[in-house]
Amino acid sequence: MRFASSVCVLIVALAAALSAAARAAGQDIAFPRDHHPWGHFPVNSWKRVRTTAESLDEKGHVVGSTVTETLTKLVAVDESTYTLQSEATVDVASRRIAAAPQTTRYGYYGETPGKLLTAKHAGDASLTIDGHTIPCELRQVVLTGDSGKLINTIYYSQEFPPFVLRRETSVEGAPEEKRNSTLVEVIALDLPQRVRGELKQASYVKTTQKSPQGSKVTLEVHCDEVPGGVAAHWASETDSAGRVLRRSTLELVDYGLPQLLGQPQPSYIRRPMRAGKAARRMDQR
Repeated sequence: MRFASSVCVLIVALAAALSAAARAAGQDIAFPRDHHPWGHFPVNSWKRVRTTAESLDEKGHVVGSTVTETLTKLVAVDESTYTLQSEATVDVASRRIAAAPQTTRYGYYGETPGKLLTAKHAGDASLTIDGHTIPCELRQVVLTGDSGKLINTIYYSQEFPPFVLRRETSVEGAPEEKRNSTLVEVIALDLPQRVRGELKQASYVKTTQKSPQGSKVTLEVHCDEVPGGVAAHWASETDSAGRVLRRSTLELVDYGLPQLLGQPQPSYIRRPMRAGKAARRMDQR
């Protein structure tokens, strides 16, 4: 057990040293696979979620609803990318429609292949969450999007899941009608959350998307033991006048990991314990 702990400490120290060397050399900084909500799971991990969406009229009455069940499976993963396969069925107007399966490869900054331009160190900062100050590394990540360059400022912590504690995204070079912005912020850490009947540690993440046409606010529950991280969400979309157009909820139906017979317990099972220790260190500050 002590040997395993020493190895973990050595790996973290080595990752920090490599990151510092990349900063000094002005090189692009990779996002650690072990800190990604899909990347730290083995191939064939999966989750099934149910999303209920409602459309509202001008008086706030529900005029349409859909229920979508989505099965997402991790089919490939390496140090720089992961590949997801998703199958969805939609219940709408008493009909069930099965969508064709989709397979998509992503990088760990959220980009699809060829979309990442640069990922650079941009300084150091701190965030205050639950009254506690957390040191963070600032990273500026530039991606190509349909409307122009997506400029992302990321507040990254090596200690506290979900590790990206804040992400600010804006579009550079887009016309006025397409100047969208997104703010993703962790608003609570290390809270108890019941997931599939078991009490687990979770974080609450708020996402605010703004455009000239309106805005969308989503509150997510992130659990480090669930493939993909998200265990639940609640979302509301409004127009430019503040009228609610759509709302949705997401619930985790089930999830699973492949059987690793004859292998030592994988690191992703131990991550909640590490998160708890980190939270206790934060409380002692």
